[in-house]
Amino acid sequence: MPNKISIKHDDIAGAEFEDLNMAGAQFTNINLSEARFHDINFSDVYFTAALIGGTTFKHIGPMPDKEGKQARQRPVTFEEGMLCDSVFRRMDMTNVKIVDCDVAGMTIDGILVTELLRKWKKSNG
Repeated sequence: MPNKISIKHDDIAGAEFEDLNMAGAQFTNINLSEARFHDINFSDVYFTAALIGGTTFKHIGPMPDKEGKQARQRPVTFEEGMLCDSVFRRMDMTNVKIVDCDVAGMTIDGILVTELLRKWKKSNG
């Protein structure tokens, strides 16, 4: 049976964790600003009340195979958040759904989404 570690009300700034199984771990009121994560399995993780301003997510999804093909991953959900001024670059957004969102000023390849929607509604009544 694995050892259970409990750390509370402590300062472990600069700590390093490598090659660990932390499945089922719980974190509450944790400052991870400027932390670095690499080769992390965040599948089925649930974040609430998280500040992510200035955060970069890069190389998201399964690792490409030897031919450079990348398998599809399970869907990710963003709810009740603020992503204003964010950038999505070189992303596979196949079958992405944007529902009940404020898209004022949002562009796709430089084209205003509100203008695209206005023109689509006009031609499709």
